[in-house]
Amino acid sequence: MPLPVPNLDDLSFDELVADAKTLIPLYDPDWTNYNPSDPGITLVELFAWFSEMVLYRIDQVTDESKLQFLKLLGITLGEEEELTSGIQRGAKQFSESYRAVTVADFQLLSKQSLLEIPGILDTYPDLAVRTLCLINTDMENGTGVSKEAFGHVSVIMVLQTENQKDLLREVTEIKQSVKAYLDARKLLTTRVHVVEPDYRDVVIEMTVSAKNQSIGSIVNDSIVRFLDPVSGGEEGQGWLPGRKLYASDLYHLVEGITGIDHVTSVTLDSPDLLPFQLFKLKDLKIEVES
Repeated sequence: MPLPVPNLDDLSFDELVADAKTLIPLYDPDWTNYNPSDPGITLVELFAWFSEMVLYRIDQVTDESKLQFLKLLGITLGEEEELTSGIQRGAKQFSESYRAVTVADFQLLSKQSLLEIPGILDTYPDLAVRTLCLINTDMENGTGVSKEAFGHVSVIMVLQTENQKDLLREVTEIKQSVKAYLDARKLLTTRVHVVEPDYRDVVIEMTVSAKNQSIGSIVNDSIVRFLDPVSGGEEGQGWLPGRKLYASDLYHLVEGITGIDHVTSVTLDSPDLLPFQLFKLKDLKIEVES
């Protein structure tokens, strides 16, 4: 549904004349003849007519005006391109991020730049990407752990693919490409660092009670998905950096699986995380008892 076009000024000719007449006693008390035959009233009506025409034109935006507005946005119509098409491109431009200013900008543009690397999706068609951004942090030189680094922005690239070993061989070039892309779009005084994730190992041993002995694989897959750094977590957008894993998280997750009677025991080795660290599942053992 299109937005209603506002009426910028709705004063009519009669209203303009009436307003002008109310000001006459203030500026010229001796002027008492307000008949149309009075030369002064004739001028008032003439200027009211001109004013009404100007007000009418305020609400009208010509094609030439629209072209000038598009030029201000840096948009030039192509050969035989219709004005409507140019306006649509201009409106779309407002929803696109080009400059890296906010945390969301850095996360969006870093992911976009990675996916635009020539041939990367052909080589890794199953590539899953998650980007994290930390402000006032220099993860590249290790100062993000102990103190703030004002003006520094660290982008963490979390990449997953079945061919992970080959991807790791190219990760240095990937980071350089993303950094160059962000450097061209950042604010002048910002220092950008593109780094790999800092993982901490998690070990889980769990015993569940269920009638179906084969349900262990379902439990295993559910926990692996839950701890996934790209698509895990409570909202399916990746495990939250710095969030500790508790046994209660696993109880809540597993006991919600159809076919599970209850969780008998959980042994969890889960370290505390710094705000920029993520989990990596090192070992997971599931035992099913009837």
